[in-house]
Amino acid sequence: MKDINTQNDARLAHFSSLLEAARLAAGDRDERLDKNMSQYLGSTEIDGSSESALTVRNITYEIIESEIDPAVPVPKVEAFSYSEQRERRAASIERLCTALRERLPFEDMNDLDERYTYIYGASIWYAEWEQDGGDGGVKLCCLSPKSFLGQPGITKIEDMEYCFLTFITTRDELMRKYGVSEEDSALAEYEYKYDGASTSDTVKVVICFYRDEDSDVSRFIFSGDLVLEDTPKLYKRKRLVCGKCGAVAGECACGAPRILSDLSAEEVRIGEKNISLPYYTPKGFPIVIRKNSRSEDTVFGSSDCEIIRPQQQAINKVESRILQKLLRAAVTPIMPEDSSVTLGNAVFGQVIKMRPGESASSYGKIDTTPDISQDILEADRLYEQAKRVLGISDALQGLDGTGVESGYARQLKISQSASRLETKRRMKNLAYSEIYRLMFEHYLAFADATHELSYKDGLGRVHTEEFNRHDFIEWDGGAPRYADEYLFSTGEDSESQYKREALWERNLQNLESGTLGDKSEPRTLLRYWQAQQKAHYPYAKDNVEYFKGILENQNQKESEKENEKSD
Repeated sequence: MKDINTQNDARLAHFSSLLEAARLAAGDRDERLDKNMSQYLGSTEIDGSSESALTVRNITYEIIESEIDPAVPVPKVEAFSYSEQRERRAASIERLCTALRERLPFEDMNDLDERYTYIYGASIWYAEWEQDGGDGGVKLCCLSPKSFLGQPGITKIEDMEYCFLTFITTRDELMRKYGVSEEDSALAEYEYKYDGASTSDTVKVVICFYRDEDSDVSRFIFSGDLVLEDTPKLYKRKRLVCGKCGAVAGECACGAPRILSDLSAEEVRIGEKNISLPYYTPKGFPIVIRKNSRSEDTVFGSSDCEIIRPQQQAINKVESRILQKLLRAAVTPIMPEDSSVTLGNAVFGQVIKMRPGESASSYGKIDTTPDISQDILEADRLYEQAKRVLGISDALQGLDGTGVESGYARQLKISQSASRLETKRRMKNLAYSEIYRLMFEHYLAFADATHELSYKDGLGRVHTEEFNRHDFIEWDGGAPRYADEYLFSTGEDSESQYKREALWERNLQNLESGTLGDKSEPRTLLRYWQAQQKAHYPYAKDNVEYFKGILENQNQKESEKENEKSD
């Protein structure tokens, strides 16, 4: 036991030193990211000044919110090289990813992902296989880039030898998940401390992913001076064996501590034979980084907050000056010396009563209301600058609604004016394609049970098929292996908010032009409403069900007529 503790201490010291080196290399990164979030939330801070802005016109929030796309990209999978069997597998993978896309809280994670990406310049996606008492399933998390530290000097995660993720969890969850005793939990790193004593029930947990001498991904988890998990070859199947004789736990009486041992292969029955097949092992870290847009010499992308900070700072100064001028403005009355009026400070609380024979011309005023028209023009000019820098147009914000134009014409205008946003959309699609690959690889590695997948065909009929990882076995030179050579991307029918109105109009044009068939036929109308349902047209589902019912009645009547003829 002493040797084990000594080994744990040495490994803890090793990974702690790597973490500290990564933090030093990151420099003031977290402070800069916090500054970006403060700007998005409307900070009054003025760079280089001890004074704060009197007011904030939060153009950062307005512009970033106009960029938010609630659409979750649709998975698309193709075989690397064609064969009928590989095409069927590609379709099966696509349906698996689509089912998981609908089952997992992607809408909520996408909301975080969009804001993290534009505010910080990146978002972090983390996947892990979670056993839930049954066969288990893949779990996804979208994290702030402050949670990630990479190997210093390496800008691509696929080239890193190690990287870190940091989580905040509760003390009780730490004890439950990692089997930590109450006494040992005091060694964890608590989020807040005062004079060395813990003042918080939340702890920081650090996960280090690293490559071993065989380039296999391994995992080391710790918190402060407490080792929580040390798992070499993370993706290898594990089982408990006797630490002395190596027998499977429960089959020996040595009394030695049980240790985890890798399972090298499984027995699979194919046809009439049982074969020994190595388990599938993913090669990369279970992390995907979505970048806003590529930035040189950094693992993250560029932040929209940083790009428009000069305009936000300047506009805050101008708006503060406008407010100062308005607060100092006044209208001062001028009255005869022998007037009996008493002046006070109450607004609208004075009444001037003229004496008999007096004329109103005896009274006057001095108006010191300033001219702020130039300030307003400057503020608007700065706002337009910020929008143009990021490629945000009035069309994209829905501010040019004058005149009558079709949805498709409007979509063309948006596409032309938002060309600089296309890179960001492509980076999002690239990240999601990698996320879908991670999901598939986890199921190929760990899903022992067969998973049922439901999908709809072109006529809206629901079908069920099974996803079985053993279906991906191929023979390479006489040896069996799992085939994972598939191309992952996102489909053209991803539900971008900027495309829906155009899709609705295109579907209608297809119906009217006869592309879908005779528009007087229920079958054609059913196809039209199914297309509108995919494009999320309001109440399209009701119309789909209506025309399905009409077709079923027609088919039933035709069947009855055929039966009568045969009789």
